[in-house]
Amino acid sequence: MMVKWIYIHVEEILVVILVSLMSIVVTLQVFYRLVLHDPLIWSEELATILFVWVVMIGSSLALKRKEHFAVELLYRNLGVLDRRIGTVIVGVALIVFSLLILYEGMKLAWLNMGVTTAAMEISRVYLYAALPVGGFLMLIRSIELLISNYAADGRNNDEKSDEEIIDKAEVSV
Repeated sequence: MMVKWIYIHVEEILVVILVSLMSIVVTLQVFYRLVLHDPLIWSEELATILFVWVVMIGSSLALKRKEHFAVELLYRNLGVLDRRIGTVIVGVALIVFSLLILYEGMKLAWLNMGVTTAAMEISRVYLYAALPVGGFLMLIRSIELLISNYAADGRNNDEKSDEEIIDKAEVSV
């Protein structure tokens, strides 16, 4: 049961942790720079690494919550069959994009394994690993999204014409 909960909320957990760490690092940097007049050398670099991780994990979170970029106006004006086709096309495109980020991210992480950052002198793999991790999470969420959208679209609209759907929506409002 705990594993299922973690799977469902993995992006939220990671984003909360990463944003909290980033806030602490930036706050420390401001304090050290303005109050102690002794800026931290490593803080900007760490904040940048954390920000990249937040962006990649946040992209997966947006997919999971169905808050990714979409052209709703176009989608609403499509017929039932066109909506189903559009759902599949968008879902497949998201999967391909996620696979591309995963693959290219793995290559970048591998190439930068021996390269160190300037201030913290840690491997750049910690920065570039965000790409394959984010790509993998996006891949999982893209597959889930494709399946759920296709199933929901078929369940709700298969035997109904566009007019029936609009009429039902107007009656319920």
